[in-house]
Amino acid sequence: MGQALAEEFGLYGGFEVTNEVFESKHSIVFDEAENRLHTIKAVMVATLANPF
Repeated sequence: MGQALAEEFGLYGGFEVTNEVFESKHSIVFDEAENRLHTIKAVMVATLANPF
């Protein structure tokens, strides 16, 4: 979110949503969490892999 938009509407700190919004079929929270999981696993494999 842009800084100008946050300042205009006084959006500081964390956001809270209802369970219905969080768990709706339009929520991308779980997709983003899964993407993060696979990214972390890839970094771990690359870091711990035997270079020889």
